[in-house]
Amino acid sequence: MPTPPRLPAALSALVAAALACALYIALASSPPAAGATRSAGAAASASAKCPLKPSSASPGGEAWAFTATGLPASAHAGIHSTYTHGRGTWTHGHGAGTICRADTPASGPARDIVLKVAGGAHVSPGVTQLGRKGVSVTLGVTVSASDYAGCALGTRGSVTIFASYFQGHHDRVVLHFAAACAAEDATFLGSQLHALIARDGRQVNSA
Repeated sequence: MPTPPRLPAALSALVAAALACALYIALASSPPAAGATRSAGAAASASAKCPLKPSSASPGGEAWAFTATGLPASAHAGIHSTYTHGRGTWTHGHGAGTICRADTPASGPARDIVLKVAGGAHVSPGVTQLGRKGVSVTLGVTVSASDYAGCALGTRGSVTIFASYFQGHHDRVVLHFAAACAAEDATFLGSQLHALIARDGRQVNSA
């Protein structure tokens, strides 16, 4: 059996997305204009601070990662911009890792949620989605931090990641939550999304 190809393009894309994240954080942390005041909601965002750092490194072994720098494809009225990223593992059918989402509304304070990935991981290699062949993984998540009243702590949900094979990125990430955080349900698609599902840095052709 031939050795599965490595994924240089996917890793390069994640490096580029990490650099974009660093710029995003630098801009977001700039001091406010003279006379501006921080709202109570913005001050509370420290409680939902993302533990992930911009990095080109993904976990080794059976790993997943994604970065979405654009708005969701699903409807989210009033959201001006969003940044969603995560990384972790799916070792031996068990998921682990962290996902962070930062939304900037057209008006009002920014809102952040942090998701803990845990529980079973269902991996499906060789599936066809979006007209492309690739691999998907579904992971269980729990809201571990939130400064958004519409997304309660402890709410459970799932994330399904589809990463297309080969060098072209035709990926999809779907976040789905129980009612207490249903406002954060989202589907990410397009060129601003880069997803990776790998085994020791290689394409996943078998579960």
